[in-house]
Amino acid sequence: MSCAIGCVRIVLFVFNFVFCLCGLALLIPGILVETNLGAISKETSESIGAIEGTAIALIVIGSIIFVIAFFGCCGAIRESHCMTVTYAVLLLTILVIQVGIAIWAFVALKHVEPSTVEEILQTPVKEYWRKESARSEVDLIQETLHCCGAKSADDWSMQPLNGTIPWSCCKVEKDNKRQFCNAREAYPHGCGEKLSQLLKMIGKGLGGIALGIAGVELVGIIFALCLANSIRNEDRRNYRV
Repeated sequence: MSCAIGCVRIVLFVFNFVFCLCGLALLIPGILVETNLGAISKETSESIGAIEGTAIALIVIGSIIFVIAFFGCCGAIRESHCMTVTYAVLLLTILVIQVGIAIWAFVALKHVEPSTVEEILQTPVKEYWRKESARSEVDLIQETLHCCGAKSADDWSMQPLNGTIPWSCCKVEKDNKRQFCNAREAYPHGCGEKLSQLLKMIGKGLGGIALGIAGVELVGIIFALCLANSIRNEDRRNYRV
């Protein structure tokens, strides 16, 4: 085996060994959390739903990463043509799915209009004073994005809101939270506009990150195929001898 292919073999092994550790780093905490949730009483089952979902997601993602990286490691260290090709095929499948999701996210979030988001936000705004869940959601959006109402601060003048503007519509000190906001001090932009801008930014960011990772995966696929081809040629030469 040539020096260049030997270097490819070492790089591929190190690359996938690191990914094996990353997969275990996700898999082990997920398993530990999932197994320990059984000891929690049924009364708190609703509050741990999000934790359980996160644990399952960690187990699934960690397992996929570990299995693919395992094939890459073993294929490189044992010079196995079958395992190296399997690794390349699995990585190519992940790459295609990943690029498809990236394109979908970019296209879907790129065309999110403020009016569409405003319609969605109208419901929690109207239920702000009646439901704690709606209050928490609206306060989080308004405080984080520095916006007020679905379309503007005028949304709070509608029934059944009675013109009472919540504290999150203004820039307030921590000690003054949960008080009311003066209309003259309310943020000038509606949350529909701000949230649509954020979603578009997220779409571009996710698309860029996914394509960047896809580029690294593509290099891994090329290295794996080069190594597999070299292993097959070496086996043929040994067979002839």
